[in-house]
Amino acid sequence: MLDIVHDHLDQVLSTYTQGQYFDNLKEAKEKYFSITGKFDEDKDEFESRMNCFNDWYIFQYRHPDGSKVIEDYIRSNQIEEELSQSLLNVNHSLFEFSKVNFRKQIVLKDILHDEKIVLVKSHPNIGLMENDLFTGRVVKFKGEYYLLRGVCTLPSSVKSILKKESKRVRKMNSFDEELKFLLTLENYKTKSTHYSHIDPSKIFIFS
Repeated sequence: MLDIVHDHLDQVLSTYTQGQYFDNLKEAKEKYFSITGKFDEDKDEFESRMNCFNDWYIFQYRHPDGSKVIEDYIRSNQIEEELSQSLLNVNHSLFEFSKVNFRKQIVLKDILHDEKIVLVKSHPNIGLMENDLFTGRVVKFKGEYYLLRGVCTLPSSVKSILKKESKRVRKMNSFDEELKFLLTLENYKTKSTHYSHIDPSKIFIFS
């Protein structure tokens, strides 16, 4: 099922990154990297950063008329209802890779929403180790959970700081505040990469 989701997302990117949408793409890139920090193309994490941008562009960037790319795609392609709802309700959050359970399933802790998520048994390796922290997006389709490609890993040493801030943001019960927090985490990750000699606790500071 993850292949089905990825096939649709690849089709979205193919359609909404060229032609009449190219200017919107350029504007989106400028906005995203102004928020999360610029990254050199020769850096090891550039591909993961672009995957994060792609997911943000598809699910959260708004066109000048206020619509989201994923909304336009669903409306234009008459996607069936169950898949449409899955794509419209992707869970963007701060996660911890908790463990692989006895059924060989990857178990994630959704720190921001204080929930446990068990990925589908057939899910491919996500390239992380137990206790790794990251921001990403999980889609639920036909009762199964799948992690999308855009993953931003974070220093495990600031876990307590992020848990405390997640609790504060959760109490606000605001999607806008959640997105602001999650993009700020990406920005702090960029800074910690640029200034690797500085302890991450001196960078991941919230007012």
